[in-house]
Amino acid sequence: MLTRRQLVAGLGSAFVSAGVVSSTAAFTATSSSSEASFTVVYPRLIELTPANDPPIHVETNSENRVTAITPGGDTGLNQRAITQFADIVEVANSGTIDLTGLYFEFEAESDTLSTETLSDVEDALSVTAGGDTLETTGGSGDDLLAVSPDDAAGDGVLTPGESVPFGVQVDLIADHGPSTLTDLPDPEDYEMTLRVLVEGEE
Repeated sequence: MLTRRQLVAGLGSAFVSAGVVSSTAAFTATSSSSEASFTVVYPRLIELTPANDPPIHVETNSENRVTAITPGGDTGLNQRAITQFADIVEVANSGTIDLTGLYFEFEAESDTLSTETLSDVEDALSVTAGGDTLETTGGSGDDLLAVSPDDAAGDGVLTPGESVPFGVQVDLIADHGPSTLTDLPDPEDYEMTLRVLVEGEE
């Protein structure tokens, strides 16, 4: 039985742990005032590739691996609105074992912003599957393989070589959800971490 492994995304860092890191990617979204920035590091058990051809809202390297997610492109994020970018990244099982769970979690850190503001930033962000938003609270949240309508996730298992898409949503309507934000703080004031817990069985 494989224990849970975490994909760690840390702003401006290349995090390597237990030899399970494959590559890095950056997540960037901008508009006139709403901006978010994420750096992604993921384990060898999975690969991130564009869900669309040609790629939409992502940038890739020469190996077609996602190096940046750029929701909105030049237009960026809308203030006081819910902006959803459905199914823009494909998560592929690049290992040799079946994956039985993919969970997401956002974590914001700052030396200047309050704990309440950081919590609001985390609450404004979510991962989507087929247009539905996932509860992104780590292992206690929604499993992408259980929520996704994609055929590859139909049995709740992602076998080697199979892939499933996901998207991103930013909710900047105050009190529509758990967040009270109508705009994101200056990205210079905080760092965002995206963690993905990967479960599988040998």
